[in-house]
Amino acid sequence: MSVIEEKKALRTFIRKKERTLDPTYKAESSEAICRHLLALDEYKSAKIVFAFAGTEKEIDTSLFMNETIAAGKTLILPRCAAEHAIDLCVVRSMDDLEAGAYGILEPKKNCALVTAADIDFAVVPCLSFDRKGRRLGQGGGYYDRFLARVDCCTVGLIRAAFLLDALPTAWNDMPVAAVVTEQGILRPQEKPGLLEEPRSVSGR
Repeated sequence: MSVIEEKKALRTFIRKKERTLDPTYKAESSEAICRHLLALDEYKSAKIVFAFAGTEKEIDTSLFMNETIAAGKTLILPRCAAEHAIDLCVVRSMDDLEAGAYGILEPKKNCALVTAADIDFAVVPCLSFDRKGRRLGQGGGYYDRFLARVDCCTVGLIRAAFLLDALPTAWNDMPVAAVVTEQGILRPQEKPGLLEEPRSVSGR
């Protein structure tokens, strides 16, 4: 089975498992994850923070977003753009959000934009992470492209039930520096970065 096929099968399994989660557990785990995130030293020292508005199937990040705005930090959220890319938009309040692509809350078109280089702390979603910080996304590649552009502390949010020992990984899958679950913070020993790109081998 190829990496693409393995990922597809794993996405189907995780989505099915997510639908069985108790709503109370989802709410409590989301709050615990947000509080662990707010306690990170890298977050406390950051001025420009990238986050995401979680869907009902993801971590509810509303507590984190509101606390970030209240702390006087600049909150950046993604807005879907062309060719599986995202615009990086300044959000001053939750009133700056509207339902966008796929029904996901995203910044309105009149929100100011920043560049990836401006961001000094970034939080990303996923279906699953493994213990090396590798992520399994929805398959669109939006966040792999984003992670390749930023040079800051990157953190993935996941419920402990979906933290795996290892994920099928392609050479261009981007890991994160830390993974936060409701149980605490995992900092992979492996330094984030691209896996080595496969080299072509001449056959006989």
